Amino acid sequence: MKELIIIVYKIDVDKLSRSMVEQMMDNLRATYHLSDDEELKENYHIREIYLPSDETDVKIIYPIPKYTISPEINDLVSEITNKIKEDPTNGFRSQWERLVRELKIRQIQNV
Repeated sequence: MKELIIIVYKIDVDKLSRSMVEQMMDNLRATYHLSDDEELKENYHIREIYLPSDETDVKIIYPIPKYTISPEINDLVSEITNKIKEDPTNGFRSQWERLVRELKIRQIQNV
């Protein structure tokens, strides 16, 4: 059984125009995504979320390591939720809904 991994990339887009942000995010998704890595595809389903932000950061939000503090994850989920609400294209919403469905299916399978 393959393991699901969800990675959130926050990309600093300070002082960039909307079109520049969209182009940069598209380029990053196309160039640096892990979901097509042949070695990883064998054992993992990898879902990546790219968020425009005022800072650059990368976090694995699922599976949750035992040592992770849950308020940190709650903050990240709140940030993702806000980005979804602010996104006029609704591109983040469909990504997020797909991830939530996959997590629910995984939880059902593990019961």
